[in-house]
This record gives sequence, structure tokens and C-alpha cells, in this order.
Amino acid sequence: MGARWLCLAALAALGASAAGCGGVGGAGASETGGNQLAVYSSLPLQGPMAGISAEIVNGEKLALAQAGGHVGPFSVAYVSLDDADPKSGKLDPGATATDAKIAAQDTTTIAYLGDYDSAATAVSLPLINAAGILQVSPASPYVGLTSTLDAGQDEPQRFYPTGVQTFARLQGGDPAQAAAQVRLLRLLGVRRLYVIDDQDPFVMPLARMVSAQAESAGVRVLGHDSIATTAGSVFTGEVKKVAASGAQAVFFAGSGGPGAAALWRALHAADSRLLLLGSSEMVDDGFAARLGAAAESAYLTTPILSLAYYPAAAARVLADYRRRFGRSGSVYALYGYEAMSAVLEAIRRAGRRGNDRRAVIDHFFAARSHGSVVGRFSIQRDGEAEVPRYGVDRVVGGRATFYRPLPLGAY
Repeated sequence: MGARWLCLAALAALGASAAGCGGVGGAGASETGGNQLAVYSSLPLQGPMAGISAEIVNGEKLALAQAGGHVGPFSVAYVSLDDADPKSGKLDPGATATDAKIAAQDTTTIAYLGDYDSAATAVSLPLINAAGILQVSPASPYVGLTSTLDAGQDEPQRFYPTGVQTFARLQGGDPAQAAAQVRLLRLLGVRRLYVIDDQDPFVMPLARMVSAQAESAGVRVLGHDSIATTAGSVFTGEVKKVAASGAQAVFFAGSGGPGAAALWRALHAADSRLLLLGSSEMVDDGFAARLGAAAESAYLTTPILSLAYYPAAAARVLADYRRRFGRSGSVYALYGYEAMSAVLEAIRRAGRRGNDRRAVIDHFFAARSHGSVVGRFSIQRDGEAEVPRYGVDRVVGGRATFYRPLPLGAY
């Protein structure tokens, strides 16, 4: 399945094994043992994601500050950790594992907020689950974390050594994005589609889901290729295949690196009428700035909507954010705020058992419908967020810019 996946899988398995053998303190412990609780966060605080992560962290801090750092008799501390490589700024599986072990070994830990990247969650989740700790991610959309649908071998079971569901995400995952892509295809009048992924095992299931759902919706999928899109790759053969297929659109699942941008430019040069649809990992100004003329054909699905589509409470939170931190926050700050708020609410609902990890997990999942600063959504028992809509960005002036929301549901 690829060297990256094998490395992450081996590290996660090693961590889970250590946890089961006592290598991670707290495994099997339910009560934290007192009125002092800790909530840990693990996000990439360096590199290209640093700005988004800073907003999420500040949103978490704001929610805790507004609660006065307490829930009933329990005092709640907050610890922010970094899972990025300090040199490259990219995901470091070793740093992720270290963050998870630090949280798992702290007997006061009641919840773990992270990660942002699905690959990071694949590393941290077995460790956090082994310690019986609630884990809430603001993103991590990979379907294998919550479902067997198009997932990898032994998924999601292998992420849960205790057999108890402890992970949930706040944004709609791969199933929601696949539904949004098919909704977009229908909106654009696409009847013939070509699907390409970049061989990343954490996005390949999304490509398969889009293919299957598109066919079910009456859209012909003329081909599905997995190709390398590293910088410097040559795409002549792939572009010829797509052009010869008669496709009206290409859906690309993968990261928005220089190679992907080069592919999109080549596809556009071969056929300027070809629509170019991309996954949420491509919502990046670096990718958008590299598209050139291909930008006019680009549509990128995203769980992040324009602020106008969030409830009035969102604007109030962002006003508080600006007063507290001296700068404006965006929707990412709202997801941090909601992650912390949901944990604090689960502690509150647990009452005198607010220091009992299992009780907090149970109360978190029992609150199925959430009216929150990011809108109303439901956390299903498998940890999947059920959201009513998804977004689409276009590229304007070299930047990914919100275009419109897409309602999810029956076609």
C-alpha cells in the first residue's frame, strides 16, 4: 500500500503493542484520580499548516477560558503539543507518537484534541484508545478511522485495541466529501468523469467512493488511475488517456503539491473545456497560485464554508477571539472552539464522574445532535460527523475562494 502507509502502520502497531503491555501509562485506568483534569492538543504548529493550527489552538484556549478553566468541581488544564518536523514543517509520525504517549501517560488526561491529518491520527489513535481517552479531531477525514467502507485491511478495528469507540471528528469525513463531489457533478451537468488519485492510501478510498457514487447517480466513470504526482513527474501519457476518453471532468484525489498543479495545467492545456475537480487537501493557496490558466476550470470541495453560513454564535465567538488574541480568527478557530466545548460539555454531563474517562466518552457520544458555533451536526456512534452541507471553492486571483455550499442528502 506504499512506503508511507507501511511506516505509519508499523509505528501505530508498535505504539499500541507498547500500550497494551504497560508501555503507555493509563491503559485500563478509568478515573483520572482527582479533580485536576488535562486536555491535550496535537497539531502541526510549524510549516504550511502553522497558521491554521494556531487558530485551532487559540479557539480551544478561548473555549476553556470562557468556562473559567473549570467544569463543576473539576479544574481543567490545557497542553498544546506539536506533531510537525521542526526542519520540514511536515507531519512527523515520530513526533505524533510522542505526543500521544505523553498524553496517555498523564493520569490526569481526560481528552485528546487532534490530529488534523488522517495519517497522524492513524498513529495517535491506537495509543490514545489503549489508554481509554476520548479523542476529538477537527478534521482527519479518512474513512478507515470510523468505517469499513472502502477502508484498509482490519480497519477501523486495528485503530481501537480496547474495542471501544473513542474517536470522533467534527468535520464531515470522506463519505460527506464523496457525496459533495457527486452533488457538484450533477450541478455542473457532468455525465462523463475520469478519476485520478495520487497513490496516497489515505485519499484512495475517497477516489473509490466518488467513482461508485457517481455511477449510482448516473455519471459514467470512464477510468480510474493511480499515479505518482511528485515534483518533476511527466504526465503526457495520462493526459492523452483522459483526452481520448471523452471525459467532461476529472476528479483528482490527492495533495496539492507542485506535481498535482503540473498535471492540472497539462490537462487544461490539452482540453480547456475539461472541468478539474479536486479534494479538500488541495484547498491550499500554494496549489491555487500554481494553476495558471487551469484555475478557470478548477473546483475544490471543502468542509470550510464562508462565515455567513454559520450561526450567529460564530460571529460572537470570533469577536471574543479578536479581543483576546488581538487578531482576527477564521472558521478554523471555530472548530478548535467546538472541539474543546464538546469535551467540556461531556465532562459536565458526566457530573460527579467527570474524571472518569469512560463516562466522559459515553456522554460525548450520547449527545448525538450538536447545536454549535459550526452549525448543527450529529456525531454518529462510529465517530463520523453527519453534516447537512459541504462547500466548494473556486480559484480567484491565485487563491482558493469560497464559491457556494452544497446540501447533502438525496440527489
